[in-house]
Amino acid sequence: MTTLRFKRKARSNFTFLTLFLYSIGIIAFAGERDSESSAQTGFPVKGFVIDGGNERERLPGATVYIPELSMGVVTSEDGMFTLDGLPAGRYEMIVSFIGYPQQRMNINVPAGQDVLRIFMEPGGVRMDEVVVTASPTRSPVNYQSVQAFNTADLIRKTSVSLGEMLDGEPGLSSRSFGGGPARPVIRGFDGERLVVLENGERMGDIQSTAPDHAITLDPLGMSRVEVVRGPASLLYGSSALGGVINLFTEDAPTHWDEGFSGGAAFHGATVNNLMTQSVGLRKGTKDQALALRFIRRTAGETNTPDGVLPNTQIDSYTASAGWSFRSNRFKGGISGRYYENHYGVPEFASLSDPANPGMYIEEEPEMEIRINRFNVQAHASLTLNTFIDEIEGRLSYSSSLQEEGEPDPLPEELELEIQTQTVSTSLLFLHRPFAFFDRGTFGFNLHRRYQEVDGVEAYHPGEDIYNLAFFTFQEVPLNQSLRMQFGIRAEQEWLSSTQNRWFPEDEKTTDETFNVVGSVGFNIRPASIEGWETGIQIARAHRNPTILEKYADGWHAGATRVELGDPTLKSEYGYGIDLFSKYANEKFQIEVSGFVNRIDNYVALRTLDPVEAVNIPYRVRPDREFPNTVQFFGADALLAGFDLRGSYFVFDNLRVDMGVDYVQGTRRDGDKDPLPFMPPLRTNIGLNYVLNQFTAGSNFRYVSAQSRVPSDELPTDGYALVRLETGYRFSIRNAGTHSINFRVDNALNTSYQDHLSVVRRFPNPQLGPAAPERFNMPGRNFNLVYRIVFG
Repeated sequence: MTTLRFKRKARSNFTFLTLFLYSIGIIAFAGERDSESSAQTGFPVKGFVIDGGNERERLPGATVYIPELSMGVVTSEDGMFTLDGLPAGRYEMIVSFIGYPQQRMNINVPAGQDVLRIFMEPGGVRMDEVVVTASPTRSPVNYQSVQAFNTADLIRKTSVSLGEMLDGEPGLSSRSFGGGPARPVIRGFDGERLVVLENGERMGDIQSTAPDHAITLDPLGMSRVEVVRGPASLLYGSSALGGVINLFTEDAPTHWDEGFSGGAAFHGATVNNLMTQSVGLRKGTKDQALALRFIRRTAGETNTPDGVLPNTQIDSYTASAGWSFRSNRFKGGISGRYYENHYGVPEFASLSDPANPGMYIEEEPEMEIRINRFNVQAHASLTLNTFIDEIEGRLSYSSSLQEEGEPDPLPEELELEIQTQTVSTSLLFLHRPFAFFDRGTFGFNLHRRYQEVDGVEAYHPGEDIYNLAFFTFQEVPLNQSLRMQFGIRAEQEWLSSTQNRWFPEDEKTTDETFNVVGSVGFNIRPASIEGWETGIQIARAHRNPTILEKYADGWHAGATRVELGDPTLKSEYGYGIDLFSKYANEKFQIEVSGFVNRIDNYVALRTLDPVEAVNIPYRVRPDREFPNTVQFFGADALLAGFDLRGSYFVFDNLRVDMGVDYVQGTRRDGDKDPLPFMPPLRTNIGLNYVLNQFTAGSNFRYVSAQSRVPSDELPTDGYALVRLETGYRFSIRNAGTHSINFRVDNALNTSYQDHLSVVRRFPNPQLGPAAPERFNMPGRNFNLVYRIVFG
């Protein structure tokens, strides 16, 4: 469910006006009935008004009114209200807050519980929601398209992977290899061009390097997700050429109340017999908090309308603990997490049939990926009364081990083992406005990754990376309606390969690169058109090719293919223009974004003819018969497209949502061939109904056929999907707040093939490797999510 973003100015003015009018009314009422009220006795009703999308965000300035008694009050800065002197009885209470559908509820006086918790379900898109991933100064002004998903959004969308959760949002799709390793795609960019962060720092896993690699954070462990569409190398360096997805957790609490609090969640799904349980506990004092969380997730093989997609089981476990502290000027926290995930990948292969010469058989998948990751994160901020008014520091350390191969191998027979250690840290200095500058920041990033690759099928060398960068991000108000943002980043990278049994020490390579990137943007918010905002950003971004892209030379078991690198690959340089315009009022909101990215030395994969590829020499497992063979290559490219999202309140409780997105990728050299794996045109139309604590919705998604493909890529037909969902939230005295969500994905059990899925099979016994086919996507899926929050 999207949230409505209104300008802070509008919210501030509305809150002030409401407070003023109610103050006058209450003073007048009190003066008129002073003699009566002094002798009258009654009962108090107390409570909090809370954002239903983010259950820890209380709403100041909300109106709480009882028409029958002509009594009302406005919530305080912490979202609390108190109505005193109510006669015993049953009354209708009306709660209003700008940007949220009005709520009507019945209350009993005396109240059935000590403190009411009233959840306001958001609607539409709030204009001034702060997306810290796009602005280190936490400014609500945007210069490129951004989107945030709060806790309620994530619970409603929850799935086995981040890619599946975000798939279908305008500009966001998913590249899947079974359910476990599904990974987000932003406007056609994925892999090494898309950075996935955890609490602002790089995660330290290897999910970006291949389609069989998974993001090492369970969806139920995320409290918020922010998406920046378009180049973001200014803040996040190499690999942020296509965009950034920032995953926030509460492993180390950022906000807390005194006392015990916590929650639990359960997610079950029928398409793969999914069972997920999550439990979190928190103990807070005035200045400290301790948090614990456990998540367990299991799933079987995925069912499609035409059968089972084999070897797609999942078995994962997460345990985390964190401690936070705060004072008047200083706050911070530290957390540790252990993550374990064992999952299968549906990697089919084609082999000669020994019993029938000239015929082929399809090899069933049995490969397993086993990931163990431990990470520690710390953050701290200090507020000062100087020109530098805030210093913020973040640190992340990660150690992960990933194995790929058949289940339970002997140590000497293990196909592939990748050990990765990563340190990522940032230090930011935020300064006060001066001269013609608004609040801005400058800072440093250090990223170190050391990786060793081993096993009998270690098809590429490891890598040793040091990356050090300095950046600054500044804003200049040009007038009341026009602002400018600009920044620059200087980055030095040292890269060398690490040896293994297939890549000896004498083949070690080293490389040093120095890059300078920058961006300039403008934001327009005309004072004469309340609710309208337009932004444009022009950016230069970059990405250095990886060791894998340059030196891969053999069989990759987890992806069931031979991967061949290109040592001559050069750094990618992107020159992008992002333009967006959005308008919002209490009934209607729309945002339209357009983008053009011109990329030099764009690195992509081409699929080679499986019969001809047999004659290509490569060093790791050259005995494979008819392997699917891909080769990295570089070419100049152009990516352009648009995305649109909007909503309209037909009634106060009924909202219509719409989304459209399209991207086209083209090589700028030769015959202007299409780039591989570009998502097709997609259209979404949804209905959302909210009545107090009850919600219901539906979504219709139409995905067009994708026939604009390079010659080595399979086209896909268009298809339509229907999703249905409903939810209910309720509170029980001394027993917390409960929510139940029910969702049906692919409600019509449609057989379809997603263009970004990398699963291939070879069922034709006559043609074998020369006739690859796509596998159908999951069928009808009933999801049940139950959640309880207490304290």
